[in-house]
Amino acid sequence: MKRILALTAATFVFASAATAQQTFEQTIAAAQAEVGDIARYQEALQNPDPRFQYALIQQMLKLPDPALQRIAKEHALFSTNPVMREAAIKAIFDAKTTLRMQFAGSGETYDSFTRLVSQAGGVFVGKTGELLTPVPEAINNECWGTRGSCRYRQVGNSVQIVFDLGNRISFNANVTLGNDGVLRGTARHYIGELVQMQIDLKQ
Repeated sequence: MKRILALTAATFVFASAATAQQTFEQTIAAAQAEVGDIARYQEALQNPDPRFQYALIQQMLKLPDPALQRIAKEHALFSTNPVMREAAIKAIFDAKTTLRMQFAGSGETYDSFTRLVSQAGGVFVGKTGELLTPVPEAINNECWGTRGSCRYRQVGNSVQIVFDLGNRISFNANVTLGNDGVLRGTARHYIGELVQMQIDLKQ
């Protein structure tokens, strides 16, 4: 009986080792396939037709793989072609990306921005704040918003923002794309508070 149990145990250990070995090989194969896919996407992005590049970037931004999304964003945002950089903003906004707005001021207090950002689901403490907010549906080729009102309007490589929570709780901003893929500018609360604002489009 003991010998049977020992043989059974040995068989189980051997089978487990074989399964583990197979799982390792499958993992390596999956990793190699993923690297191959990334290389193919990178090669396809070198197509000289900017219309194809733009269409591919739009499709890549819809993929669930964050690595491929980031490759698409960086390819377009760091392009030497100003038209492609403008197209990058549009493609990212068309994908209804969740934007990470960051605020920083040099004044003493920012009571109004603190309340606004808090009501929008973000955090503003002291002189700095952060807010995550999704881009709404596109109304037209240059405007994203709701009820016929633009929350974001693209003008070249800049974006005009009207962030309105109703009841006069709002701020306006104009941000411009830098060479590092970050939109930067000044945000003005409706009562007059001013803070610097940035949105990293690579994220």
